Amino acid sequence: MIFHKKIMIIGWALLSLSVAQQPVITLDANDRIPTMSYDRPLPLLANGQAIQLGAHAAPRCYDWDLDGDQDLLVGGGDGRLWLYLNQGQPDNPIFEGPRVIVAGSRSRWGKSYTGVVFSNLLGDDFPDLAVCHSGDLVTIHQNIGSAKQPRFLESGPEFRVQKSCQGRFDIADWDADGLGDLITGSFGGKLIWYRNQGKPGTPKFNNGSPFFDLGLAYNSHPRLLDFNHDGKLDLLLGVNWGTVSLYLNRPTGIAGPLSSPRLFQWSTGKTLNIRENNGDDTTPEIADLDGDGVLDLISGGKNGQLFFMKGVGFPTRVATLASLFKKHANNLGRILLEDTEIRQQIFGTLASIQSDLASGLIPSSAREPLFRQLSTLARQHPLLLGRSQFNLASDPHLPILAGQFWVVLLESLPDSKENRQRVADTLGFTKGHRKLLVDLGVILIDNNQATPQHLAAMHRLMTTIPKGVWDVETITVAGWLGPASKTQKIRSRSGVNIFDLPLGRQENSFANDSPRPGFTDVFLICLAHELAHNMLDTVGRSHRPDLYQRKFEGLAQAAGPHVVYKTPKTRGIDRKATQANFQKLGFWNGKDSDWQEAWINFFKGKEEFEKAYTRGNIQFFLDSPQEAFATLANQFFADSQLMLDFCKVRWDTGHTSNINQFLLIADYLSEKNNQVNFYVMRPGGDLTVFPVQLMRDAAGRITRVKSKSSTAHFQYNARNLVTGFELSPNHEP
Repeated sequence: MIFHKKIMIIGWALLSLSVAQQPVITLDANDRIPTMSYDRPLPLLANGQAIQLGAHAAPRCYDWDLDGDQDLLVGGGDGRLWLYLNQGQPDNPIFEGPRVIVAGSRSRWGKSYTGVVFSNLLGDDFPDLAVCHSGDLVTIHQNIGSAKQPRFLESGPEFRVQKSCQGRFDIADWDADGLGDLITGSFGGKLIWYRNQGKPGTPKFNNGSPFFDLGLAYNSHPRLLDFNHDGKLDLLLGVNWGTVSLYLNRPTGIAGPLSSPRLFQWSTGKTLNIRENNGDDTTPEIADLDGDGVLDLISGGKNGQLFFMKGVGFPTRVATLASLFKKHANNLGRILLEDTEIRQQIFGTLASIQSDLASGLIPSSAREPLFRQLSTLARQHPLLLGRSQFNLASDPHLPILAGQFWVVLLESLPDSKENRQRVADTLGFTKGHRKLLVDLGVILIDNNQATPQHLAAMHRLMTTIPKGVWDVETITVAGWLGPASKTQKIRSRSGVNIFDLPLGRQENSFANDSPRPGFTDVFLICLAHELAHNMLDTVGRSHRPDLYQRKFEGLAQAAGPHVVYKTPKTRGIDRKATQANFQKLGFWNGKDSDWQEAWINFFKGKEEFEKAYTRGNIQFFLDSPQEAFATLANQFFADSQLMLDFCKVRWDTGHTSNINQFLLIADYLSEKNNQVNFYVMRPGGDLTVFPVQLMRDAAGRITRVKSKSSTAHFQYNARNLVTGFELSPNHEP
């Protein structure tokens, strides 16, 4: 068994230092709490003195002598390995040492950075010594000692890894075949995976392949472990600049095997960075250092020192909030305005809980206790944490505080209508705000400024949009939240911001060459636009990659042949190839300083580009592709039939790209079904929704759209772009 698969389910004890002890959390060993949030670094001690190796330190934690606590192994910067035995208790570790680790008579592995892993690789019951060292080599020394007294052969299997690896490595069963693989970092930052293709007890690593093309410069130090207890290995990555990134292993069915990175943070909510402490380089290891049930962080670095950062789990955070709310119950608004430190502490605490919840780092068994603790706070402080309208002049931060608390309370429980009802009951949500939360899982954070008409119109629109195509947890209205919302952002799983507008203000969402005006309500069409930002480019990117690709095919078509896209087109515009075209054709003089002006002038005022996109010059959408889909919602939700008719007008005048934009949003909203809703949204919030019928070809492309008033037929080329478009009126009684 590879030790890293076991690393999270055993007790940890690492250091001798003075730390205020928190109440021990009673959890199963499997439920030791990982966290993204840590207190400031303290020196790691041995024999009462700060550990100082002089030239780089890469720590690892194992029960070396099988006495029930965790000992400290450190790869030094001079080719030596060090052992610090723990002679204390799990909640009060005391390190002695150091001792030099040897293999036979060998006590050094070169004279440069060295890394160490203690893992069973060579076929008996005892973990062996794997050393990554000078010469870009990994050497494995078989343990021929006893369970409590490891002893290693001087020579052993040796494997060459990537250049400039120098101790930056880990061993873990990444592909879950029962064999420990090598994952290496490097000075340049590139990560390589060397799959173990041998047999148990006889490792044989392949030539290596990029580890998901990860490469954060410089000094990338990988750690592979099941961070969030879901049965899959995740990646921690320390780099030169003092930060630690977490890449979670995504569940089956989500595109991409690793999540986007999330940076560890301090308990204040700011990004964790220990560069000023370790003098460059971060070599992360995690462990429950103080026996409080929450995993802590230790790291070395270039200067050879080791640091301990206490993990701050939700029990500590909730206790902090309870203390501060109680102390300042009658003047918290003023305190948040005047005391930056307390404001950062409160918002950082809430943000840290939310971050751990969003990352799946709080065990399922702890979610209900967390909800109950937070609910107690809400009941104790209804004027602070309930739904109220706050005075933005005297208490500008209170509506932001309340909103952030609501998010944390909602995310503490698995999503279900029953749980959303519990949250609404706890917070005292009523009427329209309650309906948005309970029915749709959406928290509107508006300082209670939205009218009943606003709320009803929002609920009406959002209920008609299939829930599978969008995922928005919070809607903020910054204009109603005041200036504090510009600097104090609310963190949630997903959210959008809309404008503080009255219902009834109108806009025409269609160009002058539209067959008729398409007046709609500005407040609601802005809501539709922002929701659409959460559609294809976020939710749809994973479950409708075909349409995500088609969006860029459509942009390339609208831009014309002189704008060159990379392969695949989702990678964006190939600037060098496009510049070469522009220079060859005389649109650009070759000077970098003149490129932006040449780019703008190429599109400016030309009808083929003014009408290549349904809502404006194509240049805007080439520069801001994230707006390309969202802006289609302005027309589709204002008047879907008019958008289709408008695209036919454009088609008949030679602008053939518009219809692909209509079909893109219609296809996405249809969720691959043969029916999609058409909308008519009028000023004041009046909304008409009716289904239209679709027909598809064998490739799933829409070939017919039949509404009450018309039937449209389409043909496609190999790039899924429309080559034929017919539209005829229906004469139904």
